[in-house]
Amino acid sequence: MKVVGTSVDSVARLQKFRDKYDLRFPFASDQDRAIGQAFGTLKGGPESSHERDTVLVGKDGEILLAYQRVGAKGHAATVLSDSRRLREEGRI
Repeated sequence: MKVVGTSVDSVARLQKFRDKYDLRFPFASDQDRAIGQAFGTLKGGPESSHERDTVLVGKDGEILLAYQRVGAKGHAATVLSDSRRLREEGRI
């Protein structure tokens, strides 16, 4: 399983955020908003930013689970549990 954070922010700003919170996964700058459009995580029009969403993508590129407008409390545990189940099923 791979975790990648995305944002419409610049690479430099994402690196600063990652370093500030000592996050151990990579971030991808989505300044052209292509990732957000593909996964449905943009807040609005073409100049919008991402919602705070989580998307679990299967081996074949299919979206298996999507959590929209998530809060931090308890979310990581939920995603970890669901991803373990999907791994046991051989889907990720």
